[in-house]
Amino acid sequence: MQKERSRYRSNRLMLSTILFCGILLFSACAPRADAAASSPALAPDTAASAQAAEPTPVPTPSYRGPVSRVDGKRFLVRNSDGIFEPLFIKGVDIGAAKPGYWPGEFGITQDDYLRWFQLIGAMNANTIRVYVSQMPAFYNALLAYNESAKQPLYLLQGVYMNEEMIASQMDAYGGGGALIQSFYRDLKNAVDIVHGNAVIEKLPGNAGGTYTSDVSNYVIGYLPGIEFSADFVLGTNEKNPDKTSFSGTYVETENASPFEVFLAESQEYLIGYEVERYGVQRPVAVTNWVTTDPLTHSNEPYQDMEDAVSIDVEHMKATPAYTAGFFASYHVYPYYPDLMSYEPKYIGGEPPNPYRAYLTELNAYHTMPVLISEFGIPTSRGKTHENAVTGFNQGHVEETAQGEMLVSMMNDILDTGCMGGLIFSWQDEWFKRTWNTTEQEDVERRPYWFSVESPEKTFGLLSFDPGETTAVRIDGKAEEWSKSDVITDSNGMRLSVKSDEAYLYFLVDTGSLSFGTDPIYIAADTIANQGNFTCEGIPLANAADFLIVLNGEANSSMLVDPYYDVFQFQYSVQNKMLEPLEHQSEKNSGDFTEIYAAMSRGIVLPETGEVIPFSKFDAGRLTYGISDPNSANYNSLADFYAGSGVVELRIPWLLFNVRDPGTKNIIADWNATGTISGQNVESFSFAVFPSTAAGTVPFGTYSWESWDLPTYHERLKKSYPMIQQCFAEIG
Repeated sequence: MQKERSRYRSNRLMLSTILFCGILLFSACAPRADAAASSPALAPDTAASAQAAEPTPVPTPSYRGPVSRVDGKRFLVRNSDGIFEPLFIKGVDIGAAKPGYWPGEFGITQDDYLRWFQLIGAMNANTIRVYVSQMPAFYNALLAYNESAKQPLYLLQGVYMNEEMIASQMDAYGGGGALIQSFYRDLKNAVDIVHGNAVIEKLPGNAGGTYTSDVSNYVIGYLPGIEFSADFVLGTNEKNPDKTSFSGTYVETENASPFEVFLAESQEYLIGYEVERYGVQRPVAVTNWVTTDPLTHSNEPYQDMEDAVSIDVEHMKATPAYTAGFFASYHVYPYYPDLMSYEPKYIGGEPPNPYRAYLTELNAYHTMPVLISEFGIPTSRGKTHENAVTGFNQGHVEETAQGEMLVSMMNDILDTGCMGGLIFSWQDEWFKRTWNTTEQEDVERRPYWFSVESPEKTFGLLSFDPGETTAVRIDGKAEEWSKSDVITDSNGMRLSVKSDEAYLYFLVDTGSLSFGTDPIYIAADTIANQGNFTCEGIPLANAADFLIVLNGEANSSMLVDPYYDVFQFQYSVQNKMLEPLEHQSEKNSGDFTEIYAAMSRGIVLPETGEVIPFSKFDAGRLTYGISDPNSANYNSLADFYAGSGVVELRIPWLLFNVRDPGTKNIIADWNATGTISGQNVESFSFAVFPSTAAGTVPFGTYSWESWDLPTYHERLKKSYPMIQQCFAEIG
């Protein structure tokens, strides 16, 4: 399911940068008889019973002939006159979740899909891709949209492979053929589903129901599989050394590895089932990515993971009976793996464009069309990985910059001769996790709040902004605030607090103090029995665990008591990667330190021996700007803004070490527990004061309502119209 896919995506980002940090790798339709014969791992009795139960092959009533086919390096689609014409694919990948739902719960409704298809079509896209078979609502909506649309949305249908089974076996043929049987079941179901000819039991985490909407005239290809890890490919190859060839009715291999043979057998089953059941063929690809591409990357620092083994689809050949043809499919991001920053043959241009250079080599290698089926940039506040050359980073990218980067990559895809590109993704996905924040979140509660520090959640062109309406727009105005929001009034300053599913919001009435002339402090007491009772020599009524320093537009930040610094705990205590901080194990030190997030361990480049040191992101650094999307000066990364006598702020829950705001669960004292775990609280306390505060600074209490299902509202990001124009210009 998409839930599991996201788990795998997070793991591959984790593997490239943080194996050292001790985070553990996280790790349905029996086959036809002829497929069983070519796949010895399948149980013959299972295959035979499936064949006996199979209905008589009958094409669906709306069948109009083949929809698409491959001609050399061209990908062709049949037009309304029945003529095959080249199609440059331009579109988006669509996930299976929205806020408040895990992907396996399939919470997206038919009305949601209809609304989204209208927006995707208006963006001048021609193709959408899904990773797994969806609920009937998806296909009902797609058929309804396409029957009335001037330009239909074509579908690339993905087919999932069970990652739990992969993790338990690390061998495609292992486990008595259970993985193969599960995969073949899902291949068969996908074919029946797109033909509107399936009744599938709804199993936990899987789509199911009665499928009657025949969208087969819009399905231009299948994309089975996932981003296969090097360990899985190597394990299959090592445990099955005699599986080096396959010859089927539609697919045969040449110089293939055992894993490539496994994929060829799967393709044979998929193609054969659709031919025999519905009398039609369509192009098929294998989901692939840079980690297992067929190219050599001599300066990739993680050779044993990112350049250890290849999946080469050139080793899988179409027989004369398979006329639809194969295409190649790759997920290619500009910041991962590290070869995108350090491979000499990719960074030598002027100006350097490693993304374009990589695509040029990749496309030149293949004799078939190459689809970049995933590329994207997240708009999160947090950051996980960087491209050292271009700044096309994984996170901390403003929405307009996201659009510029996506347009640049789409043009690279077009100019290097690829058959098209699919932006990952259409919508943000709150349930996702990212390796450098995942331990700080309650794993069971991720879909129910919006952790803006996690890049994996924010790849979308469609944002799910927290709240039925936005609680506070950071613009330096007090119009959204009332007297009931005030929690403390002292030293000539007032502090008001609000919150929603993503942020704590603050309004500081500065009184006679002018913003930018002297520092303004906001202290936060979030956890009992620890914290600092002084700040810059000023006595505090409560022990402060965090300190926000407002010191002008360019020099404001959020700090943490070293005793409660989760970054230091992870990388100096748990993993011994950094030197301990002063006062790191000391309560009430009076000290506060920067808040960081890890990005990469120290690495050594194989070709040059150059050492790239441990890198980290200053998560506590505050960005000055306006968060109102309707403002001409909108900055999606804005944290604070000053107006006439007031300063407004929004601070992500995670920066306060909140694991799940919906249940008021925060990170407990790891100095006492020895691990990162949770505890519940009733409220937080805050104080505001100037650097000239007299006497002990009082705190006020802020409590918020718990929630289960979150509230949210949809908003198109500023990148959307930029993609809309780009797609229009491509034609």
